[in-house]
Amino acid sequence: MATEILVNDGGAPARILPFTAGSTVTAGMPVQMGADAEVDNFAGANGKPLGVALTTVTSGNLASIIVGSGIILNMYCSGTIGRGDGIATLADGNVGQAGSAAASIGYYIDTSGAHAGAASLQQVLYLGL
Repeated sequence: MATEILVNDGGAPARILPFTAGSTVTAGMPVQMGADAEVDNFAGANGKPLGVALTTVTSGNLASIIVGSGIILNMYCSGTIGRGDGIATLADGNVGQAGSAAASIGYYIDTSGAHAGAASLQQVLYLGL
């Protein structure tokens, strides 16, 4: 059984919107929109993503992107993150511990406790833009 990306939107104004993928987009990764109006996995540290991919698709196909605020998601987290820590985008496209509140896009809330090491799907509270 696949791991679900959208855990709970809590009645928040979350939407799942279709965008054309400009490259392979991975479920659970933050995405950005390029100048070609297509989405790609996010590739910048401390940026504000368009949303989070719900599905994995290849270039040219429609990607379902979760947008909104106050949503519990399983996202790819890497490095050391403690429960309750702010999370931010990393240069490799994953999310990790935020270096500042301004860079934070949400909070690490996984019930398994602190995360350390390679990227894996972990629960976060995504606050969006």
